[in-house]
Amino acid sequence: MKNNPTDKNFPSGKKVLIAMLQLHKSSGSARTAYENIRYFKSRGYEVHVAAMTMDKELLSSMGVIPHKMFPWIKSTGFTRRRWYDWQVQRLRKKLSPDITVGHGDISDQDVLTLHNCVFLASELIHNKTLSKDHEMARTHNPLLREMGFTKMIANSELMKKDTVERFHVPPENIHVVYPALDTKIFRPLHNKDELRTRFGFPDKVIVSLVTSGNFQKRGLDLFISAIEQLSADIRDKASFRVVGKDEKGQYSGRGIIFDPGLSDIESYFNAIDIFVLPARIEEFGRVVLEAMGCGVPVITTDKVGAGELLEADAKEFVIPSQNVKALSEALTKLITEPNLRQKLGELNVRLAQQQAEETLGQRFDRVFLENKK
Repeated sequence: MKNNPTDKNFPSGKKVLIAMLQLHKSSGSARTAYENIRYFKSRGYEVHVAAMTMDKELLSSMGVIPHKMFPWIKSTGFTRRRWYDWQVQRLRKKLSPDITVGHGDISDQDVLTLHNCVFLASELIHNKTLSKDHEMARTHNPLLREMGFTKMIANSELMKKDTVERFHVPPENIHVVYPALDTKIFRPLHNKDELRTRFGFPDKVIVSLVTSGNFQKRGLDLFISAIEQLSADIRDKASFRVVGKDEKGQYSGRGIIFDPGLSDIESYFNAIDIFVLPARIEEFGRVVLEAMGCGVPVITTDKVGAGELLEADAKEFVIPSQNVKALSEALTKLITEPNLRQKLGELNVRLAQQQAEETLGQRFDRVFLENKK
């Protein structure tokens, strides 16, 4: 995103305050906040960030003014969130920013960027309603029902639909902006054989589920059940792998191999043949987009936001959530049809590149320009 200070719509010298309780360096939500930062810097804004957890050195290197919110109240959960909110609202009065962008942790902002459907997630993962006393219920209920924002950014149509139906937020107030792909990192490489040797892959079709963790949410049990439904000859053609940080206990010894986490997961994506994310819910799912960017055919579900990016023949592999039979059939088709895998991989690269970060400028302009309350 290039700065164009001569454009009258990009007001040099204006301020934006971005608020996120915990701005961890590499989490998915933090990466969204960094996208916000780069966008506003490109548009000539003075960027301020308010967080309890942050990498001050990194933020300063990005030209950001960091504001560390004090965590000295010895409490967690909802009390900590209210304390953080109180500090941010005081900072807003002091700074008088032209735009305040919240990430689900403050009660009032110009633009709310939401990352999670906490109520829908509880229903789909745990088959129960989120307790009204849960800290996220106590945070999101008033925020969304009372609309402590003018505009909202949803990271998928899935999130927008749930927010409209559950909280009656007018659909015209919600903009869907998919997270961006770093095409310099997540791209097809041309040393697949070398990478497969590096990872110790056998001469089989490599099918992998990659996740940051929470195996129940990401449907590892469904993946295993689908593998067990495959015929013996199909199972023998493939090696089924998992990358992720979570308790392995109940999943061990059930036909899958756990691979270690990597700092260059893009190399792993380029070495595998099929990517699977049969999540019960994933409001977006950056790993899907990243696998697509590396040219991997994807099997995912209709409760994964990134599945909305799949088109044409690739859309066939967006299956109903928690449908083990459909997952097993999709695995069979891709394991046995190498030409289809190649075709879908090439298609997925083209689809993923439409979400390159260079395209975020125009998408964010529609949300952030002229957004003041």
